[in-house]
Amino acid sequence: MRQEECTALVAGCIHDASAPCSAACPFGLDVRSFLHKAAKGRWSAAYRELRTALVFPTVAAALCERPCRGACQRRLIGDEPLDLGRLEEAVIRLSDAQAPNKFPVPPKEEKIAVIGAGPAGLSIALNMAQKKYPVTVFERGDRWGGSLNGHPQFDVFDADFTLQYSAEQVEFRYGTKVSSLDELSDFAAVCIATGDGGEHFGLLDGWDSTLMSTAAPGVFLVGGVVGMGLMESIAAGSVLSKVVESSIQTGRPSLDAPKATCGGHSLVPKDAASAAHVIPAGGDAGYTKEEAKAEAARCFQCNCSHCLTQCELLAQYKKPPLQMAMEVLADSSPRFLASRTMTRESYSCNLCSWCSATCPEGVDMGELFRRSREERAAAGIQPAAFHDFWLRELDFASHDGFFASAPMEKNSCEYAFFPGCQLTASLPEHTLKTMELLARQYGAGVILGCCGAPAWWAGERPLWEENVKRLRAAWESLGKPTLVLACASCMEVFARLMPDVPTVSLYELLAQQEDLNLSQPFSACAVFDPCNSRRDDGMRRGVRALAKQSGMDCAELSGPPRCCGYGGHMKTANPELYKTVVHNRAGESELPYLVYCANCRESFLSEGKQCAHVLEALFGPAGTVPHLAQKRRNTLKVKGELMRAMQNETFIPPAKPWDGVELHIPDGVRAEMEEHLVTDDDVKECIFAAEESGECFIREDGGKLATLIRDVITYWVEYRAASKQAYEVESVYSHRMRFGEGGGEHV
Repeated sequence: MRQEECTALVAGCIHDASAPCSAACPFGLDVRSFLHKAAKGRWSAAYRELRTALVFPTVAAALCERPCRGACQRRLIGDEPLDLGRLEEAVIRLSDAQAPNKFPVPPKEEKIAVIGAGPAGLSIALNMAQKKYPVTVFERGDRWGGSLNGHPQFDVFDADFTLQYSAEQVEFRYGTKVSSLDELSDFAAVCIATGDGGEHFGLLDGWDSTLMSTAAPGVFLVGGVVGMGLMESIAAGSVLSKVVESSIQTGRPSLDAPKATCGGHSLVPKDAASAAHVIPAGGDAGYTKEEAKAEAARCFQCNCSHCLTQCELLAQYKKPPLQMAMEVLADSSPRFLASRTMTRESYSCNLCSWCSATCPEGVDMGELFRRSREERAAAGIQPAAFHDFWLRELDFASHDGFFASAPMEKNSCEYAFFPGCQLTASLPEHTLKTMELLARQYGAGVILGCCGAPAWWAGERPLWEENVKRLRAAWESLGKPTLVLACASCMEVFARLMPDVPTVSLYELLAQQEDLNLSQPFSACAVFDPCNSRRDDGMRRGVRALAKQSGMDCAELSGPPRCCGYGGHMKTANPELYKTVVHNRAGESELPYLVYCANCRESFLSEGKQCAHVLEALFGPAGTVPHLAQKRRNTLKVKGELMRAMQNETFIPPAKPWDGVELHIPDGVRAEMEEHLVTDDDVKECIFAAEESGECFIREDGGKLATLIRDVITYWVEYRAASKQAYEVESVYSHRMRFGEGGGEHV
């Protein structure tokens, strides 16, 4: 992934963008930073913030109309906006160090002419002087100030001008009227700031309002002469100085793209409490130090952090999207310098797109992580152990468990049921009864297998392309029927990888049936929508229609659908985060959940949360979650039943050398095996290999310790013989180390 591709994925992020108040400020003052410093009593630092943006802070503090107050987020909860006027005055008054900064910039040769010494002219002249250009200001009057000369506070403003110019050398030619621009031909740039109704030298028609340039090369119009207000005129000086410099350096005026802003999005914190506007006890004397600190502390420090607070992954690592993107980019490189410090973070994402759903700009961090995984896999630097179990399950479902058939004695069908690998493994009887119903009502065929989600989540492109090829061939062999999908993840994968294959939600189809005899798993429940149902209104509506038919009182959870924790293989990459996610989702309602995803059902039942699959309302309760070995047996059972029913054939599962090994597994050991995704077949193969070869450790009490080394996982089994071919399993564990005669290697 190139840097531009990586940054494009997070380009819309508005974290750390200008707050609404800053976006409204004509000077673009970083109000967050200014108020943060003021709230801490750091008056001089706050003044520097003010001076950098406002150019003439005393003038702005006295005369700015403060559109920032209209954008203050406190207004959204009924509070008074921050009193920026009094705060600016207080900071100026309380600050000790107000001498302007001296910039160590090399002097330039190109001379700049400014026509007019009003607010706009003074601003552009000062900004260009700070860049060390020789500046000459031509003013037909006898002093600076322009429209401010008659103001009652002019003496105060005059002192501000004098202070800000005290560190720079600028030539002022008072009493000098410029009658023609030809008089200024030896200047590299001319900035016309003659005020409202002032001389524009016939250049108004060609004026560019963004660049402030004119049809005459190197000549610019700024301030009241082009209709700018007072604050806009002063603020324009800073912008124009950048345009003028670009014109001198490149021959063409240009300006960097404006900084991102938080736009019209609400940035009120979730726990925001009302806070009264601080009114100075001394009236016109202004804020005391403590009053100013208290008023500044009312600032929400507005920043978009929706994804950082609402996504468990981003909340754990506390990295905003752009930072995360840059670290992912650096860490995905095949170069030896890549530290791989982002590996766990990259693979902890469950790819549920919740960040995109909650982000005001739709930034999808999941796509960033998924592409990173794909590139890592292609480069051979992926942490294969994170996905090894799931990819082996994909291989099992797509080979041993795969089956496709039209109805008996037919070659094609209009509909074909694709239950997905997890429904078949977890709810085999419900899968078979659903198939019976669809065959009866729609003459449906069937395709058993996996949609390829494990390969998609792992970034293993060759595997998902192979799986797509297999599924497409089966679909075409049945006459290209509409696939009836029971799983939202399957819906998502088909939409992404096989968009030409027509699909319909099982629940949308079932909801059209009027003779369903539905029961009530619960009298009252909350519907838990799986994350991938977010873009499938038909699936969600169908489930609710079925729930209504059953007579259940169904509540809705707040917000868009969220991941139960199962997706993306988070469980193997970050087990503790997985537990946090499941716990959080289970706690979103005290009511039991009605689910329609086998993975959600497994996650919640494992957490101890009452839940039922919607098919349990149709075909009765299914009991607990089957363990890993039972799931494989269930998959083969469904295949065998359907082969007999649809093709009148007997299915004989492929035999393995260790099939005859009988295991006695205590509940505690079984729980450990489930936690670490160790199957009965893994244990059987380990014991079988040890007994056949005699290669194992033998304890003094007769117990044995055997090891099974796979490509990326090493399994250890402690066991003892119970009888011939039967073994008591005492302990099972696994790790990502390979051991050989030459020593160990971490993978």
